[in-house]
Amino acid sequence: GIRLGTPACTTRGFGIAEFRQVGALIAEVLDAVAQSEDGSAPLVEASVKEKVHALTARFPIYSD
Repeated sequence: GIRLGTPACTTRGFGIAEFRQVGALIAEVLDAVAQSEDGSAPLVEASVKEKVHALTARFPIYSD
């Protein structure tokens, strides 16, 4: 199994919607890797990375 710590996300202000989005992003990567022949999915990983950056940009660790 995978254990994910949530304190870093709740500290940033993530709510239910954001945690659902995080779950969907994890599932997107895992599904792509499972379907690939060599166990990698660089295009999906790059796409998810951009989505993670967009999500975390909305919830900065330190406010200005």
